[in-house]
Amino acid sequence: MNDLEYRRRQLEQLQNEVLDLEDLGGSISITDMTLNDFRMDLAEYLKEHADRLDHMPPGAFAITRVDDLIEEEGLEPGVIFCLRNESAKVRTDSTYALAPYYLIWVSESGEVQLNFTQAKKILDLFKKLCLGRSHPNEDAVARFNAATRDGTDMSKYQVLLAKAVAAITGKAEEKGVESLFQRGGTVLSKDSFQGIDDFEVVAYLVVLGEDTP
Repeated sequence: MNDLEYRRRQLEQLQNEVLDLEDLGGSISITDMTLNDFRMDLAEYLKEHADRLDHMPPGAFAITRVDDLIEEEGLEPGVIFCLRNESAKVRTDSTYALAPYYLIWVSESGEVQLNFTQAKKILDLFKKLCLGRSHPNEDAVARFNAATRDGTDMSKYQVLLAKAVAAITGKAEEKGVESLFQRGGTVLSKDSFQGIDDFEVVAYLVVLGEDTP
């Protein structure tokens, strides 16, 4: 049984039966339910575009401009990173349903505006910024190319990537420290802490502001 069919049956159980939640096979997390729409969107997309995703290289990116919807959220321009943890040294949180993938929004100033624990909100904003836009924003691309010398100087974005990784691993460290005070707690060692080399950039979206150089 594939994942979508499994989730569909679980949701039907919730709709049609009065259940003891402990009896639900595999259990349903709040994250599972809130991300279900995105799973359905992906399933629909794969029906016609599976080949495109299969051949998408790691590190794919796009550039867009901040819009009114994003400004209303009080968010600054920056980058949405999708990272994959390549190391099994640290588990960030057993309730985090998207591991080993992490979404994080880092502003141009290096502030983490939305951390990986807010994946649902990041996906919502990603969708608002990209849905229905099948062609590049030529003005945004031209500005990005000018600022990065046609992609040869990515130092600014490397700094933001380091901030993203630090935010993810910092969360892992905090969870590890908390677990020391619980029964069966984690033992922390020098191998428990991850760095930028433990993550692969799956994709990222550069969100330029009006004043972004």
